[in-house]
Amino acid sequence: MTQETGSGAENQSVARAIAILDLLADSPPLGVREVARQLDIAPSIALRLLKTLSRANYLEQSGENARYTIGYRAFRTGNAFLGQSTIHSAAMPELHRLADQHINGFLGVLRDHAVVYLATVPSSGPIALNHRPGAQTYLHSTALGKAILAEYSDAEVKQLLSETPLPKLTPQTKVHIPKLLVELQEVRRLGYALNEDENRVGVYSAGAVVRNADNKAIGALSGGVPSAGLTDKERARVIKLVVDAALSASRKLGASIAGDFAGAGRSFDRSGASSRNAGRVTEPQPRR
Repeated sequence: MTQETGSGAENQSVARAIAILDLLADSPPLGVREVARQLDIAPSIALRLLKTLSRANYLEQSGENARYTIGYRAFRTGNAFLGQSTIHSAAMPELHRLADQHINGFLGVLRDHAVVYLATVPSSGPIALNHRPGAQTYLHSTALGKAILAEYSDAEVKQLLSETPLPKLTPQTKVHIPKLLVELQEVRRLGYALNEDENRVGVYSAGAVVRNADNKAIGALSGGVPSAGLTDKERARVIKLVVDAALSASRKLGASIAGDFAGAGRSFDRSGASSRNAGRVTEPQPRR
């Protein structure tokens, strides 16, 4: 049974099965009626789909109430995405080096108007930040997201951010697109993005894009540390380590970037039109 006919037809059963996997990926174990209620489908339909996914080991039942959770085959499918990702293999050693410097390391890519985490390497510092692979975060409030957004024109940024109101996660979160566009101009100039208490109170982070052999940004990495008591010198240290990590990962992927800092691959004019400037190197500025 399909929802519509023609070349754009969608199989309703497949769409509902995918919705179940998405729901359980972000939820505690759920029963049949809970799944049916959250997806607004009949319990009989939910039960049939849950049993089919369980037989294929994409779901498992656990606990006394036999609630459903993600199964090992779904885990294997997700890991296949990471295994086939060249940015993941290039960036992982850099994230571990950041962690060795007491900086929580993150790797993300743009998917569905959000940042999707590919990897997190917690540090041994006072705050260990961890996001499981596949989890999503915001573009407007993270250093990862702002580094990625800076690769797009102002018009494209507006399109990426205008579908729903931007949530104000902390008192420091920028939720007005014109103000964010001003900040992105600075990100393009410097080659890295900053975030202090914007996504989570008490966290300072810097982010820079990772480029492929065509010098195209294919994702970003960032590093986060506690913001309380952080000095300008410590901020500059985080920035340098993060942008050096992004540069190293980019070079592993064949990017041709001159200089010592990872933001050297692209610049934008004031209207947001992009231009190549592979020789530009910008020293880190710890504060705006």
